[in-house]
Amino acid sequence: MKQKAVPGSPFQMGRGLSIAVLILALCLVTCARPDETWSRVSETGILRVGMDASFPPFEYIAADGDVAGFDVDLARELGRRLGLEVQFVANLPYDGLYDALAVQRVDVVISALVVNPARMADFAYSASYFDAGQVLVLRTGEDGDAEAEAEIEGMMDLSGHTLAVEFGTQGDLEARKWARRLPDLTVVPCQTTGDAVAMVAAGEADGALVDHVSALAATGKDDRLIVVGEAVVGAPYAVAMRRESQRLLQAINRALAEMERDGTMKALRAKWLEGR
Repeated sequence: MKQKAVPGSPFQMGRGLSIAVLILALCLVTCARPDETWSRVSETGILRVGMDASFPPFEYIAADGDVAGFDVDLARELGRRLGLEVQFVANLPYDGLYDALAVQRVDVVISALVVNPARMADFAYSASYFDAGQVLVLRTGEDGDAEAEAEIEGMMDLSGHTLAVEFGTQGDLEARKWARRLPDLTVVPCQTTGDAVAMVAAGEADGALVDHVSALAATGKDDRLIVVGEAVVGAPYAVAMRRESQRLLQAINRALAEMERDGTMKALRAKWLEGR
């Protein structure tokens, strides 16, 4: 015989909860803002990419008048994987990139743009495709072995060592913080990032704390130099779009993950950042 539900019984409460969850789910689906950007790019087959083409090697105007650089190749590869033609809007000032997104002049921004948490109420960011923050550069052993890397794996291992930095940079500020934690750490300020890395190459400093772009350029020219560990101070670059462009965001994140897995991203870094 079927049991009658008693008011307030676990059966009735559980049923009521299930109905409430179902109503909430339906509300979220029906009330969610549609991804107009995805609808438009799917219909037109065109992805409009905004950038400030004045920041080589990520984006710049080449001698032939066309745009070139890491971000340009990245955008074209994303377009290829999404089955979209990429149309560049490359004459935007850096401080106007978000405005171009807001007024729908462009669909995405790919322009060495650092993720800004203060902007997340209105804009969405893809997974980071490059971290331009401060990294630790060391010198390998004379025979090219990883002797230095084995001894120093991060900032915590720099006690009793010498660290070169470019004076006044984020690396300089971070190194001074570490010097207060590690009394035996000696920080040597240099005029340029190149000077700081050159000290490491010459054996005059045990390491250098410099931006990732400069570090990769240096290691690309000198096989004795290596980048150790993750970024000490992060500055993640990502693709930006309007907050409601969630389907486009998902598609771009899938493509970026594929590019990381199949070596495409590594090849882009080697071409544009390491000069290989």
